[in-house]
Amino acid sequence: MIDKFRQAGLILPLLFTIVGLVILIGLGNWQMERKAWKADLISLVNKRIASPASSFEDIVKLSSNLNDIRFRPVTVRGVFDHTQERHYFLSYKGKVGWHIITPLKTEDGDIVLIDRGFVPDKLKLRSRRPKGLVDGPQMIEGLVRLSEEGNYFSPKNDVRGNKWYVRDVLELYASLKGNLKRPLPFMIDQKRIETSGDWPLPGVTRVQFSDKHLGYALTWYGLALTLIGVFMAFAFSRLRK
Repeated sequence: MIDKFRQAGLILPLLFTIVGLVILIGLGNWQMERKAWKADLISLVNKRIASPASSFEDIVKLSSNLNDIRFRPVTVRGVFDHTQERHYFLSYKGKVGWHIITPLKTEDGDIVLIDRGFVPDKLKLRSRRPKGLVDGPQMIEGLVRLSEEGNYFSPKNDVRGNKWYVRDVLELYASLKGNLKRPLPFMIDQKRIETSGDWPLPGVTRVQFSDKHLGYALTWYGLALTLIGVFMAFAFSRLRK
């Protein structure tokens, strides 16, 4: 058999086919492992969201390991500084608009960013929504959020223009005026509360994870089968000569 393959010039194509199969099957297996990891992550996040809220200080203590605080419910009390709100571009139910991210000064002097929710584009400027500029101490309940990576098509954050397209927590904190008591690696998405129709609209956190790993795995496995078929057809034609 080896002599026949050598005479038909199939040794090198066979080696390339074997290498290709190893790569394609390996990629398919990797996607299946990613699928299992994603399922565990979704289960963990759903359990955390349904768990009782932790105090702000407890979250700070746990924040040395970011995976321990992701999407944890949290409560914090403090006063908003509306003069330093940041505008994060994100649509809601098909409407173009912005999330209003406002620094909150806690009773202990920490500054934590709060995503207060969505406003339509026409209400981006705070002067157009004065009723939403609440004064005095506020008790906020929400979910811990971490930085998120943009994709290839994400515009660069316009810090000077206060137009944010990627949720970069560290960059958001760095843009604030004044000294921070301590750097925080997280922010808080405020939960929905009863409102009288004033903006921003809280409680619009998107807790969704793309899980297309099975499709990707089947694609790689399908390519592996296609490669086998191509090689067999090629080898058969050469061996018949």
